[in-house]
Amino acid sequence: MNKILIAGATGFVGTYLINYLLEKGYFINALSRRSKQVSHHKNLAYFQWDIHQQYIETNAFENVDTIINLTGANIGEKRWTKERKSEIITSRIKSIDLLYQYVSENKFSINTFISSSAVGYYGAVTTDEMFKETSENGTDFLATVCKEWENTAMKFNDIGIRTVLLRKGVIVGKDGVIVQKLAPLAKLGINVSLGSGKQYLPWIDIRDLVKLYEFILSNSKINGIFNAVSSENITMNEFSKTLLKSYKMRTILPNAPAFIIRLLFGEMSVMFLEGSKVSNEKLKKTGFSFEFDTIEKSLLL
Repeated sequence: MNKILIAGATGFVGTYLINYLLEKGYFINALSRRSKQVSHHKNLAYFQWDIHQQYIETNAFENVDTIINLTGANIGEKRWTKERKSEIITSRIKSIDLLYQYVSENKFSINTFISSSAVGYYGAVTTDEMFKETSENGTDFLATVCKEWENTAMKFNDIGIRTVLLRKGVIVGKDGVIVQKLAPLAKLGINVSLGSGKQYLPWIDIRDLVKLYEFILSNSKINGIFNAVSSENITMNEFSKTLLKSYKMRTILPNAPAFIIRLLFGEMSVMFLEGSKVSNEKLKKTGFSFEFDTIEKSLLL
């Protein structure tokens, strides 16, 4: 059974993924910024790393053949000041560079590197275009971040390591950012749709996402870039309606006006006010099947 090194293991996705893979019998080494973090599972061990100090406990790589990278500062946590933009980029680039440095310099026998990207690669736009993995890179801030993110990860590919990049949509789950932020309003019957509400919201259920990681681990022929999104392309209005329904609520309240969102969030508002359809056909052709492929299944089951 594979031993996997997970970077960014303590976040929302990392927590779900570790629990899922442990249930499947995998052995996991998790990187943590905290020193001497203790594991209570026999197949899980924690090792310290520090991106700023360019340090990883070397033992973290022992018998590891796969690295899963989930690192990166939360893009929706703070306004995009000049300093925050720099943090968003460097948190992604430096973490991958550090992993690459340790693997290449020590010649660790890594077979697979799975890293994150986002559908923001295609740009914050609302169009009728269905974006595929071969579609052009956007020109805004998030698109630039995703491009640099992916280019850095492809260093592993350049040294002969199978490299899989997942362009994720919004991750939907009860502990996920979008549900946590909007649920308190939805529970009160408040419309959580923003702007016109006609912008698309590419998304994936957290349960399908962790299943996808295990599917990639089990299928060595999978390689390259994939859109990690559900098949159902929903609008923000449709997401709001279903979230309200999940709390047995309905609303006649209007959408939050776009100008208010821009005042509140500045440049970051494009994350909420723009969005296009994204195709997952390439992923489905690998044989992967979604269990929660509609927003109703995701939020109501």
